[in-house]
Amino acid sequence: MHGLLNAAAKWFDRLNDILAAIACVLLVLVTIAICIEIVSRAAFNISNPWLVELSEITLLYMTFLAAAWVLGRNKHVSIDLLFEHISVDVANRIHVVLSLIAAIGCFIVTWCGVLTVVDQYVNDIREPTIMAPQTFWITAIVPFGFLLLGLQFLRRSVRAALGLPL
Repeated sequence: MHGLLNAAAKWFDRLNDILAAIACVLLVLVTIAICIEIVSRAAFNISNPWLVELSEITLLYMTFLAAAWVLGRNKHVSIDLLFEHISVDVANRIHVVLSLIAAIGCFIVTWCGVLTVVDQYVNDIREPTIMAPQTFWITAIVPFGFLLLGLQFLRRSVRAALGLPL
C-alpha cells in the first residue's frame, strides 16, 4: 500500500510539474503576443481585436494549471506569524483541519463546476465575444484546477497528520 501511495504521489507531482510548465509556456506566449500587438498597432496601425479575449482566457488557464503546483511547493501566501509562535504539534493539527476544510471546499467547487461545464456543453452556450468560443472550453479549467487543488490539500492534510514536512 505504501508503494502504491508513493507511486501515486510521484505521478501527481509529475502531472503538476507538466501543468506548471504549460502555464509558463502560456505566459511567455501571451507576453510575446501582446508585445507583437503593441508593435503592430504603433508601427502599422494593425490591431488584433481577439487578442484581449485570448489573453483573458489564457490568464484563467495559467492560474488553474499552476495552482496545485504552487500549493505543493508551499509557494502560496500563508500566515507564518501564527505558526512561528506555536508548537509543531499544534501547527500540524491546524494544518490537518485547515487542509481538510480547504479540500472539501475545493471538491464542492469541482462538483458544481462539472455540473456547470456539462450544462454549458449540452446547451451549446457560447461567449458573446469576437471569437465566440463555446463557454465550456473556458470554464472546464475551473473544476479541473480545483480537483487538483483538493487532492493537494488532502495530501497536505495526510502529511501534516503524519508529522511530515508540508
